[in-house]
Amino acid sequence: MEKQRLCATVISSKPNPMKTFIRTFFRYLLKNKLYTFVTIFGFSIAITFVFFLGTYLINESSVDGFHVNGDRIFRIEHEGTEFSAPIAPILSELVPEIESYTRTYDNKSIINHIGEEKFEIDLLAVDSSFFEIFSYSIIDGQNVLETKSSIVLSESLAKKMFSSRNPIGETISLDNKFQFIITGIMSDFPENTHLKKVDAIVNIGSMGEILGMQDFMENFEFCSLSIYLLEKPNSDLPSKANEILSYFKNNFWIYKDGYASTVVFTPLKEIYYSQKEGNWTKNSSKFLVYVVVLIVFLILLLSIGNYINLTIAQAFFRGKEVAIRKLVGSSKNQLFLQFLMESIFLCGAATLMSVLFTILLSPYVNDRLGLNLSLTDELNIGSILIFFTILLSITLISGIIPAIKVSGFKPLEIVRGKLRQRTKTVYTKYFIIFQFTITIGLLASCWIIINQTKYLKSKDLGFKYENLIWTDYLGNPNEKSRIKEEIMKVSGVEAISIVWGSPIDGGSNQSFTYEGRPVSFQEMRVDTAFFEVFDIPVQSNSTAFGKKGVYLNNTAIKELGIERTASNVNFDGEKVPILGLVDDFNFNRLQLGIRPLMIKQETKNSYANKVFIKLGSSKENTANTIKEIKKVYAGLTNDNPFELMFVNTTIQEWYLKEERLSKLLSYFAFLSIIISSLGILAMSTYFLKQKRKEISIRKVNGATITEILVSFNKNYVKWVFIAFLIITPIIWYLSDRWLENFAFRIKNNFSIYILSCVFTLVMALLAVSWQSLKAAKTNPVQHLHED
Repeated sequence: MEKQRLCATVISSKPNPMKTFIRTFFRYLLKNKLYTFVTIFGFSIAITFVFFLGTYLINESSVDGFHVNGDRIFRIEHEGTEFSAPIAPILSELVPEIESYTRTYDNKSIINHIGEEKFEIDLLAVDSSFFEIFSYSIIDGQNVLETKSSIVLSESLAKKMFSSRNPIGETISLDNKFQFIITGIMSDFPENTHLKKVDAIVNIGSMGEILGMQDFMENFEFCSLSIYLLEKPNSDLPSKANEILSYFKNNFWIYKDGYASTVVFTPLKEIYYSQKEGNWTKNSSKFLVYVVVLIVFLILLLSIGNYINLTIAQAFFRGKEVAIRKLVGSSKNQLFLQFLMESIFLCGAATLMSVLFTILLSPYVNDRLGLNLSLTDELNIGSILIFFTILLSITLISGIIPAIKVSGFKPLEIVRGKLRQRTKTVYTKYFIIFQFTITIGLLASCWIIINQTKYLKSKDLGFKYENLIWTDYLGNPNEKSRIKEEIMKVSGVEAISIVWGSPIDGGSNQSFTYEGRPVSFQEMRVDTAFFEVFDIPVQSNSTAFGKKGVYLNNTAIKELGIERTASNVNFDGEKVPILGLVDDFNFNRLQLGIRPLMIKQETKNSYANKVFIKLGSSKENTANTIKEIKKVYAGLTNDNPFELMFVNTTIQEWYLKEERLSKLLSYFAFLSIIISSLGILAMSTYFLKQKRKEISIRKVNGATITEILVSFNKNYVKWVFIAFLIITPIIWYLSDRWLENFAFRIKNNFSIYILSCVFTLVMALLAVSWQSLKAAKTNPVQHLHED
């Protein structure tokens, strides 16, 4: 009867082949629900992640691509990126290849329109050429930074401050004392640029007054600016590096004293991936991009491999259809085209489903991975062509191999039963080993990165930060004592310290010559409450207290090569008392080692930048205490806006990149497990259908269910072990290289690889045993008379 229906279908296909194809194919899909589900669902999940990660890669590759002069813009660097302000005009005079330059320096400020609400803003100081070199958009205004008193507001800040009215020409106040005239409105910086978003931009010539450093523009000692150079057309600015280096070695103190030894011109397109953090820049990791590209490729391979394997594995069950079609006149090319159309249909259905998944999952993915991906924002001719090309390639690769295989079946082989024997070997062990290899590799990588991230976030930093909050210091230097006294009156406040430089920002770098050699120290200026607030023990010396005295950490003692009992040290020809020693504590991300540190004492009128407040241990009153602190502090600082943050939250933010990478790998490890499990489940189902008669004979001959399960599962144990041997040395090497980036790291533990292998094996055995058990429990009589 089945053959008669198939013949009727094939014969009727001559007048309307497309209609017959659709009817036959849908009947086949409904009859093989597991195959249909695995194919469409597996593909749709994979394509969904291709959409997400493809969008991410497009975003990453487009960073700073919108600048008209992008291929002529360079950032000059040494071992770091910091230069002093006078260097830029000197270079412009020295090197004819330089057409223009701009310097950048960031600062936090309080802005308000006279008599109106105050806002805390991120301020960027630049040269007037900034908008000529870069292609950031000016919405309104001309010659916007020509004078030192001009300011350009971002579009969002302008709307916040002035609503819908035009603010050009209005006067605003910075830090309650500096007057600026609004000369322009700019579009907010886009996401795809290496500079962080800023609220306002001023002429860099005004920074001397804002910082209270009147020689800011002429000071060679203050090295905290980034310098961007615009190369003249058809020039080769990087070729001037050696000439500039020679000049710097003779004239610039950081080179003369040995603190810098190179000159590097980094092209604009490479700044985003640089590990050197410039002034007010953000960066990304090329390693993460490579990981994403590799994962996309592997996930697609798993999905395509599943489809190919499943389609060919089912060849026997479609053999009669192929045979009858050939017997009634269908050519090999017609059959090839049919199976290719089936692949196009399945991939099309999976793509439509993936679009739905993408829409539903977008908010979750962006939130969990800290991204801002939007497929609609990337919809242009270029991106559509890229995605269409990828999907077409997937469709062709997925469809061509099964189409060639199945359309090549010979009718006589099917009739004689030889096809059954051939299709038994289709369940290719190589692809199954590949699936296991990828799964073990992703699981091991994921656990290593998660463990390293947990280690970084939980490691003892050498100071205590429980119940510790901080904010920017907004008062005048001479108001520190009064502010401390008033905040200490708040119930629930145990201690307060006002400092310049701290464990959460690393202080500032101070370089000097010690006994004829250059040394580089981090410096903090703290008050007497600092050690109590951070619970840092001090080993006091017998040295008499002095205002110029310093505390040194253990690393500083080693760097200077002095005894721990030394009472003073010679800094730049001056004997400085050593008041005490502190154990090494971390004051930066744990990727970096502990550097030499000197802790100086705050004076009455010295500059401060942060306030740390230690709260009582009673969590019930914490909210009320913080609320009261905000009220008191606002009253003491002219109601300037500020934010109170917990120190532990700030420290956790140091490791956002590692968290993002661990989450990304976790999701793809999970996705790999799903795709592999579905593929193995479906493959085992069809494989066991071919083995039904063999299972029945074994049962008749006395084999137990356990023996049958062991017989069919032993291959999976062997394949997982082979995958383990293949991937373990690769992941061990790669993870060890990655861990080398951290001064503090976990050990590359072999147990992680064993657990990954065991987990993969359990997953595989569960998928296979379910079908094996089902087959083993079936009454053997049902299958003994099968053809």
